[in-house]
Parts: sequence; C-alpha cells; structure tokens
Amino acid sequence: MKRRVKPASIGIYLTALLATLFFTYITLQIPRFLKSLTNGVFDDLLNPFRGLDPITIFRNVIPILVLIIAIKGITRKRYLASVLSAVVYFTPTLFVFVTRMTILLTGLEILVFLIAYILRVCGIEGDFLAMLFGSGQVFFVPYWIAITAYASEGSRLWANIEQVRDVYGGIFIIVGLLVLFLGVAAWLNTKYQGKRLVDSGIYRLTRHPQYLGYILWSYGMLILSTYNQAPWRTPTAITLNWLVSSLILVGLAFAEEINLRSDDGLNYVEYADRVSFMFPLPRLVRRIVSAPFRIIWGSDFPENLRMVLKTLVLIFLVVSIPELILGGTYQFWNPY
Repeated sequence: MKRRVKPASIGIYLTALLATLFFTYITLQIPRFLKSLTNGVFDDLLNPFRGLDPITIFRNVIPILVLIIAIKGITRKRYLASVLSAVVYFTPTLFVFVTRMTILLTGLEILVFLIAYILRVCGIEGDFLAMLFGSGQVFFVPYWIAITAYASEGSRLWANIEQVRDVYGGIFIIVGLLVLFLGVAAWLNTKYQGKRLVDSGIYRLTRHPQYLGYILWSYGMLILSTYNQAPWRTPTAITLNWLVSSLILVGLAFAEEINLRSDDGLNYVEYADRVSFMFPLPRLVRRIVSAPFRIIWGSDFPENLRMVLKTLVLIFLVVSIPELILGGTYQFWNPY
C-alpha cells in the first residue's frame, strides 16, 4: 500500500520564516551586545589589567577557540557546534556594518603576532600579513566591476559608490535569506511527511541550501561592510573572516555527506549525482569545476575527513593567490 504524503501546512512555512528572521536578528544583535561591553562598566574591575576588557578578550581568544570547536564539531559529528562556530567567526565583520566602526575587528591578533614573529625570523616582509587578511578578496572583483560600470557620474569616478554598494550587497542578502527560508521550509516539510531524505523543493537544485543561503547572506553583509572605513573611502574590507566562515560550512557539508553516502537506505549517492553540491550548476559545468577535486579525492566525492581538509586547503590557496602572490587584487582595480 502506497504511503500517503502529507501536504505542507502554512505553519511549516511560518516556522521557516520565523527561524530565518530570528537567525538574521540574532546575528546582527551579537555585535551590538559585544560592543555594549566596552561602555566603561568593566574598566574599574579590570584595572590594572588594561587592555583585557571583554571585547579585547573576544577579539584575541574567542576566534581561535571557535576554529578549534568547528574542527572538533566536524570530526566528532557535532554539526550544530560547527554551524554556530561559522556564524560566530563571521561576527567581527558585522561590527563594521552594524556599528559603523572605522577599524575592522579581525579577531586574530594573537595569531597575527605569531605569524609576524615567524615572518621576521624568516626575513619576510610584514606586508604579507595585510595580504593574508585580504585572502579571498578575489570575490570582490564582480563588485568592483559593478562599481566601475554604474558608480561614475560625469568626470567623477565612483561618485555613486554607496548606491551601488547597497544595491549589490542588498541583492545577495535578500537572495541568501530567501534560499535559507526555502531550505528550512523544505527540511521541515520533509520531516513533517516522515521521510528521511530531503529531496523536494529547493533541495532539487542544491543539496545544502541552508549553508548556501548563509554564504550568500554573509557575502552581502561583507559588501555592506565596505566603504565604511572613513576616511580611506575604498571599496575593500578584510575578507579572511568571511572566507574561513564559509569554508567551515563547506567542510561541514562534505562531512555530513560522508555519513549520508554510507547509509544505503537513503539512496543518497543517486540523489547527489542529480543535484549540485552547493551552487546550482548544469551537470557538465559541475564535472568541469569539480575535476581538480576529483583528482585529489580519487573518486567523485571525498571519502574521509583527511580528503575534506585537503579540499578546503586547496580552495583557500586558490582564492588567495591574487593576494598572497600578486601582492593584492585591489591594486589592479584602483582607478586613483
């Protein structure tokens, strides 16, 4: 007897919408809350330990611990911990957008100190650190193209950069939240129907819509964090936090799939062959893009966490080449 499929209810979509709005609200409130910790309340308590206020501790210690938690979460199958780690790691970028701060809180000062020491021992110039923080700025190239095409006014270059920034970043934020909403709704509907494999709705286009939605949303927030660094007025921002945050989720998606593929009852291998891993692409394009990874994996997908780590390192190096080798992407686009 064929099992009757329950239709989706309005409550499912309402729950997905509330979850999406709550996610957006809480991520924007985290920077505000952390900034409120520096209002002088802790000054007397922390004197004479000047500089060890909560925000400094957060910037120096927490991001490093977050990376450790993210890795542990993936290796020990505690995926929620890894998801939260990715969100928290991106939080410093939100400081720029939410509080209009002139300096981007990278949250990596301790790591920077260690790298700077190693570089001095090796006789390498300290400018390498600036390039390291700019790892992934190649993702800004489409934004700079949009600025060049639409932000000029008469003889003034980039005169309307704010409008282009808001429209460009806003599109990614809206699309990202929409994808996130559709992903949550499809997941809730599948669980409501009692099915194990989520393969309906937006899951027909991407196997990880929640992660994709977050990456698109956070990219839009990253765009809006540019051009707030007065008086420099340059459409750039430190991209390392966003890149690491996104790679955590990509690694988490790979780790989840290792377990899903081992479950014969799900038919996940057949589903994965039909649907894109993250970004919806035609099958031929997917095969071309994934060719370098298949060489590393020795198959069509990573079979263990060591392969996942190699994949993430390769992605990081490839998108960082313009910064680490060419000396910066922005210098090739700066018209001034």
